[in-house]
Amino acid sequence: MLGIEFSTWTSICSAYRLIGEGAKKASLQWFPFTNLSEKDWDYLTDRDFYEIYIRNASFVFLEKAMHQSENYIQKSDGSFRDASLVSPLLYLVLQAIGYEIARKYDSKRAKDISVFYAGNYDEINVRYKREYDAFFKEINSYQEEYKYYIKTDITSFFSNINLDKLVERIDCVCNEDEAVFSQLRLQVYKRILEYSGAGRFPLIENSVMSSFLATVVYLDQVDCDLYDFLEQKIDSIINFKMIRYVDDLYILLSTKGDKDIAKATYNAVRNEYSSILKNWGLSLNSRKCKLGLTIDINQDLKKSLYDEFYNGEKHSIEELFAGSLECFLEKLSIIVEKECLDVEQYNDLIDEHFSFEDIEFTPAEVFNYFVYESDSQVKSKKVSGLIKSIIQKDISVLSLDPKRLGVMVMKTHNDSAIKATLNELFKRYRSDVWNSYDTTIAISYLVQSEFKHIDLLSILRKQAPSLHRYYYNNCRTSFVKQFNLGAARNKESFYKVIKEDWKAHYLYFMYYTERTKNNNLTAYAYFKSFFDRVTADLDYVNRLYNGEKIKRPNYKAFYKENIFLNFYANIEGSDTIIKKAHELRNGNPVSHSSAKIIEDDKTKDDIYRTISELSMVLRRYVVTEKIYLKV
Repeated sequence: MLGIEFSTWTSICSAYRLIGEGAKKASLQWFPFTNLSEKDWDYLTDRDFYEIYIRNASFVFLEKAMHQSENYIQKSDGSFRDASLVSPLLYLVLQAIGYEIARKYDSKRAKDISVFYAGNYDEINVRYKREYDAFFKEINSYQEEYKYYIKTDITSFFSNINLDKLVERIDCVCNEDEAVFSQLRLQVYKRILEYSGAGRFPLIENSVMSSFLATVVYLDQVDCDLYDFLEQKIDSIINFKMIRYVDDLYILLSTKGDKDIAKATYNAVRNEYSSILKNWGLSLNSRKCKLGLTIDINQDLKKSLYDEFYNGEKHSIEELFAGSLECFLEKLSIIVEKECLDVEQYNDLIDEHFSFEDIEFTPAEVFNYFVYESDSQVKSKKVSGLIKSIIQKDISVLSLDPKRLGVMVMKTHNDSAIKATLNELFKRYRSDVWNSYDTTIAISYLVQSEFKHIDLLSILRKQAPSLHRYYYNNCRTSFVKQFNLGAARNKESFYKVIKEDWKAHYLYFMYYTERTKNNNLTAYAYFKSFFDRVTADLDYVNRLYNGEKIKRPNYKAFYKENIFLNFYANIEGSDTIIKKAHELRNGNPVSHSSAKIIEDDKTKDDIYRTISELSMVLRRYVVTEKIYLKV
């Protein structure tokens, strides 16, 4: 149903299998991978697992595997992103779908436009650092060739991506010469993306799929149009080079005439780019756009933080920024003691203490390095004491940057600082003033402590139930256990009955996604069709078992009410359930012209009660008829 080939599935799983344990523990989305043994990974990449759960997407029948909820990821201004948290299996499936599209999508951009995103499907690289580094190295390589650069940025890029336009682009490019993706598969891709993003394009932590589709696919025509404008419509441009990293586009160029000509060119380019973006539901972030000399481009560049050449010598980050973390915390402590700190002041402090003239690092990147990559300074006695002092003075400072400051608190291993943080969280919970920032601090603590705090988990269960479900199903122990075929004989037999019936999977998937959107009449129409089709599949299995020589299920035979009453006659209470189900189907305007239900007072609960009862009929039939002996 999803078109994921076995080779694709094994390649994606292998890529995440090889990620270091430290990286897996730094992110809530990746944390479940820390619990997987080599045996678990072998099971996930086994042909049998692929055939049952991935090829026709039987995982959609498992509620735990379809987990989707909000993820608490902050922007630098303290606000929250529209980020999604999905089950680890759904996460892997999404990355595999992205890979299948990447293999078949041939960008229409001019060949000399350089495009980078967070990862690289060509090399099955699922981390951003290498591509991030390559992006800026490429910009550096052109500095002497061009005089000016234009830096651009798109406002709220991911949340404004139009899924209809995205799928239309995939259809237009991939199916240009032949039908590579069927319309049904494109519909399924759109639905699973929409579901994963709670109605929007899914911004998922550490997702190469999200970055690829947003960058390579969605901005493809945007870059084509802008390139044509630069090449054909502006006489003042002598030559230019476009280099993109996701929504950050740098245009390196040389122009005729003086600086005023360059400014006029910049204004024309910015206006045209803004107009092109409007056609795709996007807008230019004017505050982050600028014209500059390429000799000054280092002030805008970021670079992966492994090492840096300065004055002809190679230096480490710790050497270049020695003492910066300590000075930052000292200043933070002084301000907190005197006044209430706000997010603007906090970010100014980061800029002040983690910037270095003529070095290609942004302050935020340097600070991130000390928080996530280097333990030596964070664990020092001086830094540990400063963090403890700040928390004791005003623990609300953590709400300015919950994830990074929370990670620092845990890395200090300072029991007093950790205890003070937890005490404040418990105090806020008891005072009924708990908010999303507290949830973010709690998540940061729990991830760093490997979820070893029962009381905090209890609060999380009440304040963020979906997050707690994610922890319980995926972080507490290996999520692979829920797919253990030997542990659910009847469920396994059901999957085997419909194994080759991808249309049954499609109908259930459509029911499930319509349900999440509260399109209840449409959801029921899909589920009833699913029930009818699976009944025909069960009938086929029974007939084969009894020695009948038939080639395929007779789906046309299972439509009328009496057929179902006879088929499920041995299931107690099924007659009442089936009659009610058919009455609802025949009155549903989505599936029947009578549209009688419009005149009734059927509620959402009535609809899903019927669905639950039909599901029960299927389960009881599988057990009663001992289907596991027949498949």
